Amino acid sequence: ASELAQTPEQNVAPDHSKCPEKMAKTPQSSSKSCDSKKKEFVSTTPYRLRKRLAAPDPDLESESEYSASCSEEEEEEDQKEVSTVLSGQKTPAKTQAASTPPPRNSLAKKNKEQKMGNLVEEYFEAHSSSKVLTSDRTLQKLRKKRLNQQTLHDLLKNAPLAYAAEIRDLNQQHESLFSKWMLQLHLGFNIVLYGLGSKRDLLEKFRTSLLQDSVHLVVNGYFPSITVRSILNSITEEVLDHIGTFRSPLDQLEFIAKRFKEDSSLELYVLIHNLDSQMLRGERSQQILAQLSSLPSIYLIASIDHINAPLMWDQAKLSLYNWLWYETTTFNPYVEETSYENSLLVQQSGSLALSSLMHVLHSLTLNARGIFRLLAQHQLEKKDNPSYPGLSFQDFYQQCREAFLVNSDLTLRAQLTEFRDHKLIRTKRGADGVEYLLIPVDDSTLTDFLEKEDEHV
Repeated sequence: ASELAQTPEQNVAPDHSKCPEKMAKTPQSSSKSCDSKKKEFVSTTPYRLRKRLAAPDPDLESESEYSASCSEEEEEEDQKEVSTVLSGQKTPAKTQAASTPPPRNSLAKKNKEQKMGNLVEEYFEAHSSSKVLTSDRTLQKLRKKRLNQQTLHDLLKNAPLAYAAEIRDLNQQHESLFSKWMLQLHLGFNIVLYGLGSKRDLLEKFRTSLLQDSVHLVVNGYFPSITVRSILNSITEEVLDHIGTFRSPLDQLEFIAKRFKEDSSLELYVLIHNLDSQMLRGERSQQILAQLSSLPSIYLIASIDHINAPLMWDQAKLSLYNWLWYETTTFNPYVEETSYENSLLVQQSGSLALSSLMHVLHSLTLNARGIFRLLAQHQLEKKDNPSYPGLSFQDFYQQCREAFLVNSDLTLRAQLTEFRDHKLIRTKRGADGVEYLLIPVDDSTLTDFLEKEDEHV
């Protein structure tokens, strides 16, 4: 026992006598320190170096230089320890590669490819030839026939109005300003009324109460065929008793200004409902009306309803109008103003209104408008011929070629197809097989259309 206590290094197993050098150099404490160093080495080593060290080296038979003389059991134990440490630190190349997040560029590219794939699928789904099921419950299948314009107007007129007492009190407040408006008109100002609700009844009440003994002109701007020329014609023919024609609206305006300056006793009150209507909001129309309102013996009171109506006037027009603004909210329904609009509840006559005609043509190209203008001019030239069948396609093509509007008959036919889709023209074949073109609009509307086109030129 004393001998064993004095020489502990000799107390070894007989199986390990063949490798005393390893036992002296690798006790348990040294193996623990070696493991800790290995862990520290793994945690502080860069990823590329760890990957290169983790790769197997064919020249070495084992991971340690001291393992050549060890037994197979020790090699297996050492390998298990190393694998345990490495797996605990997640340092093998495969584990490290799996835990390392992919680069941002690859993620963005992958997301972009996925979005592109979704867009492609949505495109083919949208353009698929599968039949789209729609409802066949249209107005044509209703048992009751569609109303005419007068019946619809009567029904809307008799509809009960909510808050009738409050609206009546509000309108009475506006009516108390009539005398003030009359004074301001004579002081050189013009009055414009704005606010929510129809102001037609308010202006009509002003006319019947204060203008019965004065010469006045009422202009319904919401009328679909109203033009500036028709307003000037009413002044020259009905107020000035002039019979004759003028070359342009500007010449007519100059004649009116001259007559009012010569005769100081002439006074005219002009009431315009919806000065900002579709037919009067043009640049040239507003310029002529502004110059007309600037005459000292002409007094203008008008109403506007569009929220962007003041954008029609620049500083020059505003100085000519010399407005006084009055907020006259009435909350009255726009019954009369909307009665001329197309409605699904009303049986249409089939004829085009001037406002609809202008609206469609303004959405087309300049060449298309020129083609339609040629056809309209030719139709007006033949208006006295009751048996006029229309303009033949070949003659019309020749006129369009001479005006440099088309370069082939295919181009003209494509444009005529667009007109036909918008119901601007009608085509029919005569007994001789010739194709004739006709505009399904009355002569007065065509004349107003050409006048409006001259204003925009």
